[in-house]
Amino acid sequence: MNIKTFYKKLRNQPITILRRVIQVIAFLLINYIILELLFSINLLSLNSFLKVLPILNSPRNPISNGAGILEYIFFFITDGIIPLFLIAVLLMVLLFTNRIFCGWICPMGTFQDACAAIPTKKRRLKPSTHKSLLKFKYAFVILIIIIIIPLGVTKVSNSTFYLDYKANLGDLAEKPMGYFSLSEFIFVFFPNLIRDMVLTGSVQPLFANFLIIFTFFFYIALIILSVWYPRAYCRYICPFGAVASAVGEFSFLKLSRNPVKCVGRSECGICEKDCPKQIRMLDEPFEFFTGKGECNFCLKCKESCPYGAIAIKFG
Repeated sequence: MNIKTFYKKLRNQPITILRRVIQVIAFLLINYIILELLFSINLLSLNSFLKVLPILNSPRNPISNGAGILEYIFFFITDGIIPLFLIAVLLMVLLFTNRIFCGWICPMGTFQDACAAIPTKKRRLKPSTHKSLLKFKYAFVILIIIIIIPLGVTKVSNSTFYLDYKANLGDLAEKPMGYFSLSEFIFVFFPNLIRDMVLTGSVQPLFANFLIIFTFFFYIALIILSVWYPRAYCRYICPFGAVASAVGEFSFLKLSRNPVKCVGRSECGICEKDCPKQIRMLDEPFEFFTGKGECNFCLKCKESCPYGAIAIKFG
């Protein structure tokens, strides 16, 4: 890309350029172990700082690799504690900032955007199929809750049953979101698998059991699909995305369309074509739209609207 092309893109896509810069900075900050590897420095002192900011957490955290605020909440529940403060923080962040974290800060969102940046013709699922698949991430959250609440209850009521139940759950008890986390796969599961394969000099660790085989090929397929279907993991799998969607619809921060400037889908529809989450915003009220909480607030629709009909609304 020459300087002239860059300045043209900067003029036409200022929001996207700004978002990319923030995403890269956030990715390196949150996953500061990458900076350690790149520059051979020790940033271990940041670990205690990031622990008190569970929204921004390193994958090296001992509580839950790839940990974030939702992982912390689930972890405390498994330990028989209801973390009311963390739940309140999560709700307040979502109510006041909607899903800005998903669109601008989340490392896995950045990773998926990088996959989508590979020059290919992007595809869209049928609206009915897309709508059905959106329900999967809610099912995963419900499944996690069904598993961990009894674990937390037995921790304070029946220690013997608790220990047996926890032993049977295995890693799921220590990391309730581990099997549903793309971050866990990229930063923990995959590196450990490669290490074991190198140490044994064979691919046997990959085929150790069905769960390892399924996890590996499922997430590899999901990453590949993200090249053609942007934010596939965010849309259909991410547990945090499910919670954020449920709360985001009631957020004070929303987007709105100007009924005078917006010419509708038949004459334009660029906003819907450019939306990476396949949100049909033109079916929603002019006053505000959130895609039923699915909007990541990437502002691509606002940036690409030729009529300047989309605005940020608070209240």
